[in-house]
Amino acid sequence: MFKMRKYAKAIKVLVPTFFLVSLLAFFIVSATQAAALQAVYISLSRLKSGLNGSTGQEVEIILAIDPATTIPTGGTITIEFPDAEDTTWCRVANTLSATAVSSSAVDMSGTNWAIDSGLPSSGGALAAACTQGSGTGSVDTITISNVGELTAGTTYGVKISNGATGRIGTNTSAGEHLLTITTKSGAVLDSMSFKIYLLTNDAVVITAEVKDLPTVSCTIGSNAVDLGALYPGGTFAIGSHTISTSTTASGYYWAAYGTGDGSSDAGLYKSTPTTHLIPSGPTDTLDLTNASISGFGLTLSDPDAGGTAIVTGNFVDTTFGTFGTLDRLYSGAKLLLYQNG
Repeated sequence: MFKMRKYAKAIKVLVPTFFLVSLLAFFIVSATQAAALQAVYISLSRLKSGLNGSTGQEVEIILAIDPATTIPTGGTITIEFPDAEDTTWCRVANTLSATAVSSSAVDMSGTNWAIDSGLPSSGGALAAACTQGSGTGSVDTITISNVGELTAGTTYGVKISNGATGRIGTNTSAGEHLLTITTKSGAVLDSMSFKIYLLTNDAVVITAEVKDLPTVSCTIGSNAVDLGALYPGGTFAIGSHTISTSTTASGYYWAAYGTGDGSSDAGLYKSTPTTHLIPSGPTDTLDLTNASISGFGLTLSDPDAGGTAIVTGNFVDTTFGTFGTLDRLYSGAKLLLYQNG
């Protein structure tokens, strides 16, 4: 049975400008596994279909695996994409970048869907490459080599991105796509298959019209002083947006990051002269009821209140005027909401 939940996201703006939020999501729609892998998750920096991996359309992948038995050193890990989608995931076949990571924005604390350690190497550095499929029985494949020993009960993380010559993208069709993750050291130890979901558009564009506040004017007469209209500080503007999740599985997540001014902060940015940036903020939360504080933030709530989804602490909407902040780009993505089990 499909379940639909909607999450109203309150978007708090002190001075309206322009902002872009990219949403990351992961749906384990169906999965099969043998004994060697206890858990696998994958996180894409972009969920938009048809990305070609060039500048402005880059895709980064974080893969996390937890084996049930020891996997000997010197092995490989492969990600295989659907047979009918050749050359769309591996856009340019060649070397990629593979970097061990010890955490990610979508880690679910207290579960094995949380990275414990970076993926180890077998002496030399981790290496990665993608190859393109060419017809039935041949698929786009990302291969990570020089993998060190993996032990049961530890979730290992690795980030895969474009290399000097190789380039990865996404398939041109929105919807479900079946991936197969395989660990191999001498012989295949185990593989796990599950589906991810691509969207036609994975970004939320927030716009507003900037209005000049009236100036304060004073008139002095013989017996009176008229200060005109005064505007108190500590005000903020609110907008709302709804994201929906439908899945037959037990778990999913939503995470988000911003682009801001493209270099320093993920906040609200007016790109036309005179340019202006309102930072999302250096702290995890903002209290915009304080007249001395400016910034941009988000909160989330569950309108149906009937599910088991969890809003992460910084983004819970229980304190009036307090909102969670965002960071820039995929490396600064923050987990907004998740369901596990």
